[in-house]
Amino acid sequence: MSEANKAVVHAYLRAMSSGDPSLPELLTEDVTWWVPPSSPLGGLKEGKAKVLELMASGVGLYDMTVPFEIEVEAVVGDGDWVAVQMVMSARTAKGQPYRNHYHFAFRLRGGKICAVKEYVDTLYAQRMLFE
Repeated sequence: MSEANKAVVHAYLRAMSSGDPSLPELLTEDVTWWVPPSSPLGGLKEGKAKVLELMASGVGLYDMTVPFEIEVEAVVGDGDWVAVQMVMSARTAKGQPYRNHYHFAFRLRGGKICAVKEYVDTLYAQRMLFE
């Protein structure tokens, strides 16, 4: 199952970086997304509507005329969990280059993402995106 789950996560990452409008189809209706509480976007978001709202709130932090670049460093799958270590590069809405390291723990159910824990350098993100 982990290979199929890894394929779903890779599809999610492609959809995220390209702005593919079919991205919500990869999420369960009851999906949860946790962001470290030190982030202005921090906390647990529950349900597809709240998770998509979280994603949409992040869009305004970037210059969307410049595509996100995602460098996947490692993907590890075990059962219904897939861990991704990656670096995301973009340009902030203020025109500054942004390059941050992320670790995502994705949980899948029935071929869709049902839970995500996002780990990121929140201090760097705060300084680059929110100040």
